[in-house]
Amino acid sequence: MSEGGSRIPKIVWIVTPTIAAVFVGFLFFLSTVPSGDELDAVKGDAKKALQTGVERAKEEVVKKVAKPEYDFYKLLEESEVPVPSAEDSPYKSTPKTEAPGYEYTLQAASFRSEEQADSLRVKLIIENLDSRIEQVNVKGTDYYRVMVGPFTDRSKLNKAQDTLASHSINALVIKKPLKKAE
Repeated sequence: MSEGGSRIPKIVWIVTPTIAAVFVGFLFFLSTVPSGDELDAVKGDAKKALQTGVERAKEEVVKKVAKPEYDFYKLLEESEVPVPSAEDSPYKSTPKTEAPGYEYTLQAASFRSEEQADSLRVKLIIENLDSRIEQVNVKGTDYYRVMVGPFTDRSKLNKAQDTLASHSINALVIKKPLKKAE
């Protein structure tokens, strides 16, 4: 037996004590971990400490944030704002009794086919808009324009434009001066 020496490999002599030492260390670690009741107590204390810390932080923020002071109340009392009179205003209103000077017409669309123009005209009539079709010849090609109007009042024109816009129609405004009666 002395010739061959020990039949246990050297690696076993190294690994076995290492595993034993790790096991003893693990047992020591387990002894330092608190039991279930102690763990709940530690968690409760941590929650209380966290809540008091949050409350203190909130109080400090409230103390640091000062309400802004506005000086414009004082400044307005001390200042005077001049208001121009209506006679000095550059705006001159059009009297209601004055006859309108222009006639407005909206061109809703222009088509090469009369059927398409008539279809749009019917849709506009359903929307309570006075519409008509004008046939024009441009460079030898006939076009059918769908016209809405005429309007002598800008507010009615704007209302018709809004109705057309609600149907995704961007109308062209045509402004013609009215001949004044002599």
